[in-house]
Amino acid sequence: MSGTITRSLRLSAVRKDAATLSAVESIGGRRVFKFKASDGDFDRYSDRLNVKGWRVDGYNANGVVLYNHDDGASAAMTGAEPQLPIGKGRVYVEGDALMVDIEFDDEDEFAKKVERKVSKGILNAVSVRYLMLPGQYRQNERGGYDCDAQELLEVSVVTIPGNSRAVRSKSLDEAPDDLVERIATRVVELLDARAEAKSTDEDVEDEQKSEPDEEDVEDESKSTDEEDVEDEQKSEPDEDEDETKGFNAADAAKSFVEAFKGYIRGVKE
Repeated sequence: MSGTITRSLRLSAVRKDAATLSAVESIGGRRVFKFKASDGDFDRYSDRLNVKGWRVDGYNANGVVLYNHDDGASAAMTGAEPQLPIGKGRVYVEGDALMVDIEFDDEDEFAKKVERKVSKGILNAVSVRYLMLPGQYRQNERGGYDCDAQELLEVSVVTIPGNSRAVRSKSLDEAPDDLVERIATRVVELLDARAEAKSTDEDVEDEQKSEPDEEDVEDESKSTDEEDVEDEQKSEPDEDEDETKGFNAADAAKSFVEAFKGYIRGVKE
């Protein structure tokens, strides 16, 4: 099969949609959003794209990000002011998905509006426009195409996604303000309960040791040498007991929460 597939509204390339994966805010002080742009499963057009077959060098050399695939073509025909790119993107393959990091233009008012809606979760999806390369696609059992290689042309933030997996996974920063506090409280409760249970077990053991039994009577017949050896062993410090001394559940919970926040946000010390 030769030629390119031209089924999109722009008649220049196929367009497919995916969803925001997460937001990252610590890349050189810049606010960068990370999106899952495509995967290798069937989409709503019944197409499957080989994740390893993405040709992205051309895009990364000129990584424009548009809004709803508005590349100015309609404005050129109507005489309206063309919509300029709202940001820049960098694409890469990660695992079984094509990912894109998007940085919005903070000097463009419209781009800033789009970014705010992405941050709030009002806009969640991106869409890729690409070319199916000649000889690299074939029709599949669902009536769509299986594509072995495709060239990425542009990425857009869109209002209506075409991928059934277009669901955003929010970052920790977007969770309720009391989430971390609830985690910390629960960790403290668990650690306190554990410490209390251990203390109860130790009390029971002490009571049992204080009651004489048949074994105690037998112990009286032990030689002096055996008793000396036992005394020496008892005098050696117990590593487990040393570790529990000075343990503070609240401090431990605080350390856990900080580590948890750092892990979720991807912050590396």
